Amino acid sequence: MKEVLKALLLIAAFAVLISGYAFAQQSAAQTAADTLLADSKWEEAAKAYAAITAKEPDNGPAWQNLGEALLQAKKYDAALQAFDHASTIKYRPLVNQVNRARTFAAKGDRAQAINVMREVVASGNGGRVRPVILSSTEFESLMNDAEFAGLLSQMKPCTAPEYRQFDFWVGDWDVQNPAGASVGHNLVTLEQEGCLIIEHWTSATGGQTGTSFNYYDVRDKKWHQLYLDNSGNAGAFPAMAGTLQSDHMVMLTDDSGGQMSRWAWYVLSPGKVRQMAEQSTDGGKTWQITWDSVYVKK
Repeated sequence: MKEVLKALLLIAAFAVLISGYAFAQQSAAQTAADTLLADSKWEEAAKAYAAITAKEPDNGPAWQNLGEALLQAKKYDAALQAFDHASTIKYRPLVNQVNRARTFAAKGDRAQAINVMREVVASGNGGRVRPVILSSTEFESLMNDAEFAGLLSQMKPCTAPEYRQFDFWVGDWDVQNPAGASVGHNLVTLEQEGCLIIEHWTSATGGQTGTSFNYYDVRDKKWHQLYLDNSGNAGAFPAMAGTLQSDHMVMLTDDSGGQMSRWAWYVLSPGKVRQMAEQSTDGGKTWQITWDSVYVKK
């Protein structure tokens, strides 16, 4: 029995050794192909990637890079096949859809390039690949094309109504307590093409400053805020998330041992916004106000 077990262990060890050697060989081939692509040796890179994909039909990066090498070598039909295969095996399908449009544009097939661009827009994911499109030289011949420009405009990110729900907080504000005394200044700016709201807070005493990053996330369909101040304690203000509720932007922290914070912002009148914070120590059953202020636009 011991001899049989010893033999089995030797066979297993040999299998691991062979497997490791094969992986090393594959990795070396991929590295060599990547180097050829980086050095703009398109024909050689295409041959190297073709050899890899022949052995590894599910190697998505190799298929995409094969398409890129063929595109740069002006072998457009073969490039389209490679990009199509990468998409078929679900490797970066959106990027490879754009790669198909790039190939059609380079080929001079405006109609097909525009058709693929329409598909990208219809998917609702145009904002994610718009920077790739704008930086791709293959589209230079279409930049003055009215329909192409219109599709690019539709790809502009963060234009859906949900992204504009918190715009009422954007502005240069004097922040006052309920009695009307100034307690600080807050400059709230809209940045990253409307995808990010950044708060720049300075207390009236000058002792405290803070910055928050506020954004709408399409994945959970919620607004999120991350606030950091000059205390050096990154945990002083836990991250919050929430939604617009009857014109009130309401965000809450997670329930941590029954302790929660809830912040709300809403318009009082033109040029005035109320910001209020509450805290609960019983899991949200009861709340106590911890901050109350009125923003007056300068």
